[in-house]
Amino acid sequence: MKNIPLQVNIEGQASVVNTDWLAIMATLKKRGLEHDELMNVYFEISSGLRVTTRGLSLAKINPSTELTGITRDVSLSKQEYASIMVA
Repeated sequence: MKNIPLQVNIEGQASVVNTDWLAIMATLKKRGLEHDELMNVYFEISSGLRVTTRGLSLAKINPSTELTGITRDVSLSKQEYASIMVA
């Protein structure tokens, strides 16, 4: 799974936050999503769908959109990547 920029809002609220997949993935794990469910959410977002799960609405941000403070390319060590895939 590559890190992708996301637009996220809490269901029932109008405010929107720009973040990335790795941050949201950690939140979704804490909220009880299993690895297979995370993969499904990731693939749906990657294909351009808006996904609602665990009280969050997630949408991929257009790559041409300028986001101050959001890292688009993330380099992970092999240990970090392995811990993401195992968990």
